[in-house]
Amino acid sequence: MWHALPPAPLSSESRLSEESSTSMRLRSSRQTVRVFGTAESHQAVKGVNDCPTLTELNDDCLLLICERLSIDDQWSLLQLDERLGQLVLRIWCRKYAQHFDCGREQLLKRLSAKEQSQLLHLLCSRTRALLNLNGSSGGCRQWLNRKRKCLAHMQRMSFVESGAWVLHRLPAICPNLVHLQLGLGEGITPVDLHLLFGQLKHLRVLELQPGWSCPRPWTDIKYGETLESLKLPACLVRATATEIMRLPRLRRLTGFLCHKHTDDDKANAVGSDAAGATISACLKALQDSRGPGNGHGHGHEPPACQIVGLHLQCQLDSSLLRLMVETGSGDTFRLHRFAWHSQLTVHYDVSDGSIKWLPQQPRAAHALLPFLADQADSLRELDFTRNVHATTTFLSLLREQQKQQQQRLGYGYREFSVWHDACPRMTATTPHSDPDRDTDADTDTDAEQTNDLAFVTLELQHLSNEQRIRARER
Repeated sequence: MWHALPPAPLSSESRLSEESSTSMRLRSSRQTVRVFGTAESHQAVKGVNDCPTLTELNDDCLLLICERLSIDDQWSLLQLDERLGQLVLRIWCRKYAQHFDCGREQLLKRLSAKEQSQLLHLLCSRTRALLNLNGSSGGCRQWLNRKRKCLAHMQRMSFVESGAWVLHRLPAICPNLVHLQLGLGEGITPVDLHLLFGQLKHLRVLELQPGWSCPRPWTDIKYGETLESLKLPACLVRATATEIMRLPRLRRLTGFLCHKHTDDDKANAVGSDAAGATISACLKALQDSRGPGNGHGHGHEPPACQIVGLHLQCQLDSSLLRLMVETGSGDTFRLHRFAWHSQLTVHYDVSDGSIKWLPQQPRAAHALLPFLADQADSLRELDFTRNVHATTTFLSLLREQQKQQQQRLGYGYREFSVWHDACPRMTATTPHSDPDRDTDADTDTDAEQTNDLAFVTLELQHLSNEQRIRARER
């Protein structure tokens, strides 16, 4: 039987030879690694030295870099280098082509008046709209005073606040404006507005919020025939309601309740008799616009315009409720939409000197129900968002009265949209859409900016001859 024998031990000479061979292989390997490592290091250093500088990049690369910078850094590049400045202007042409919102860019607050004027000068020729300008700032004044070239492409401008000098200077610079928001207007007189309407021939939307010194009286104002939306101080609406209701294209009229107490305007920011007086003036102007009777037992022709929407952001005082109930459903008041956003009252506690915000009494909200029931045949949408009175009890009573009124008129029960703060956020996405409703994309933004103001808004519908005939026969 064969057995494997262990390997014979190496002689001393063999062991020395093998160790010498292994040592030589290791030294050779270390030298090879060292040589290759040195070559790679030289190649990396050479690559760094060959990298182009910022100014050596082509325009496409620089545009990609500059687009990712903030407007503060872009403004710095604009001052630093002519080539980089031209690239920044190309970016602004594309980025701000539709509008530039000064209220959202903090850069303007950090610039001097001269730099603000320079920035506005560069932007005004590259955008169609400048928003939230501060008409009282030094930068805006310098820009308007120094601007000589006509900006025929400018279609919209809005100011946080403005004055008479803005109204005098603006038409010469931007003659084709279609949308103008003047913000808080201080020192603006009827003469200033008359000149403005006479020079801006394409103006469709105008907004002027009440300042703390509304001039009296508001007379001798000729409104532009192209106006479709007017947002004015309530005192101005009441004083010129006859002229306003004659505008052939007007679809939306808002009256901001004035801040200051006067003899005939006792309303403050939370509303009082001014809301009722404003609606009453508009109703009277519409009724006065009716033609003479047709000789067939009808005392008057139907009005050429109906109120189809009513939007209240104020308190409901007794005069407003009485007016709405007495008006009821008719040729003039035929509501498709109604909205009420309540504002809270201020209560001063004499015992401890504290100030508390309290809602109106529930009876004020319940007094609306008869008026809304009278509009049941035409009403399609109710909006009670931002309203503490839209409780479960109130909404249940509302639906019950609407159902009873429709049955009394011989209609089957017809569902209508009701929007309130308890609506599920996933289902209550957008209110009821209507072709007659103002669908301007900026409506939601404007609403957010006026959430703290008290106002009354009327939506108007101009009737065709066929519609007036049907209204006469009804």
